[in-house]
Amino acid sequence: MHHSLYIDTHTHHQERNKETFQLKNVIIGKESLPTLPCSVGIHPWYIIGSDIKKQFILMKDYLNRENVLAVGECGLDKLCKTDWEIQTSVFQRQIDIAENVEKPLIIHCVRAYQEVLQLLRKTTQPVIFHGFNKNIELVCQLLKQGYYISLGADILHGHLDEHIREIPLNKIFLETDDKPIPIIDIYAYFCTVRKINLPQLKEQIGENFERVFKYVIK
Repeated sequence: MHHSLYIDTHTHHQERNKETFQLKNVIIGKESLPTLPCSVGIHPWYIIGSDIKKQFILMKDYLNRENVLAVGECGLDKLCKTDWEIQTSVFQRQIDIAENVEKPLIIHCVRAYQEVLQLLRKTTQPVIFHGFNKNIELVCQLLKQGYYISLGADILHGHLDEHIREIPLNKIFLETDDKPIPIIDIYAYFCTVRKINLPQLKEQIGENFERVFKYVIK
């Protein structure tokens, strides 16, 4: 299979261009479902206390659609105001749902890596830590568990070059998240630091995407 597209594994902006395949992130309770490929999750910032039941009903309904490829972003965030117990139980339920529907998890994690890892330890589905910008020791810990790392616009500042060089190519994704930076720039920077050519990177990320999301990019 020859992959010539740029793949943006996690984005909040839908842009239509022929060179890029995007996985749009849909926050349940905040956004409606597009017809294009997407992931759906209950983000810790947007857990609606009075409406959690409704959020889960929507989520289960969405996960029956063919264009919904993953659960997330979901996770734990120690900097947000949402009650910690509620965050934990909502995240645990989403892990269980991903397990039931056999779809990968896209993780949002802020200052709670050990807690997140503890909750994930029984999952058999692929796990992607999105927008990763923490230290290389944590990278090693995540890779040891078999998890995937998605790097975003933060790499352009130059302080994640070691990550770019060290993470195995079959464990990597690239993303724009909510940044107005083209995915092309993120690919180009990654190639420069890793000293690989662009077709090789596109090919590898294409393979990673199809393997993890069980979805053939046309």
